[in-house]
Amino acid sequence: KLADRATDFTQALLEKDADFRQAAAKFQLPVNETGEFTAAAPDSKLKADPQLSAAAFKLSAQEPNSDPVQVADGFYILHLVGVTETRPLTMEEAKPKIVDAIKKSRTRELMSSKGPELANQLREAAKSSAGSDLQAAIQKAGVKAEKLPPFSLFEEETTKSQDNETNQSKEPKSEQVSQGKEPKNEPASQSKEPKNEPPDLPMIKQAVAFLNAGEISDFVPSAENGFIAILEKREPFADPDAGEKKAAFEKKLLDNKQRIVLYEWLHERQQAAGLGSRKG
Repeated sequence: KLADRATDFTQALLEKDADFRQAAAKFQLPVNETGEFTAAAPDSKLKADPQLSAAAFKLSAQEPNSDPVQVADGFYILHLVGVTETRPLTMEEAKPKIVDAIKKSRTRELMSSKGPELANQLREAAKSSAGSDLQAAIQKAGVKAEKLPPFSLFEEETTKSQDNETNQSKEPKSEQVSQGKEPKNEPASQSKEPKNEPPDLPMIKQAVAFLNAGEISDFVPSAENGFIAILEKREPFADPDAGEKKAAFEKKLLDNKQRIVLYEWLHERQQAAGLGSRKG
């Protein structure tokens, strides 16, 4: 199981003089390295789930490895490569950053108000029997419609130890993404999840996990824009164990959401008590 592999790998990192990359190679796990990032501007590889960025800032030279972090598409174990010391910026360096921060702040404010409004407009348009009404609403909003290839909601691990995780259980879907990207319909197939996948695919999976065919998700902020997903169809599961896997996947999503709500509540309580949050 994925959880067992994550636990075994974590235990291996606790051994004396353990090397992260060597241990990953031994367990045949892929390693993805981020660039330099800050809390205000996290690396794109950490944007798939808020837990990843939070876990990254708990790492230190004394404790460079994180515990397994469970997200929608599996488990992640983070390793601290290094920390760049901060220094005051010159006025010339700071000015473009300030301007960019103001633009992003205004964009986020606009999305937070317009995104939910657009989702409601699309739902109203979808109630019409004519599919052209929905397409007209998308065009009128001036957002980009993007077709996604079929993908599997959840992944399963192969029984062979030399194989990595694969998408054996197939549940093709199609969506559209909006407010910077916005949904379009797409035929289903039995192909595996493409490797050239959008970086926000894990968030899209979470958005459509509980939708029925034809339903539209809420607006989901993503990086500097956001999306609204429209689920065109689901294909029947070919895997006899797919029902159990889907139930486990949905439970994992609910657990993650509960954990995020708890973290937000704790953060609010810390701020109310005048306590700062530690960032290792």
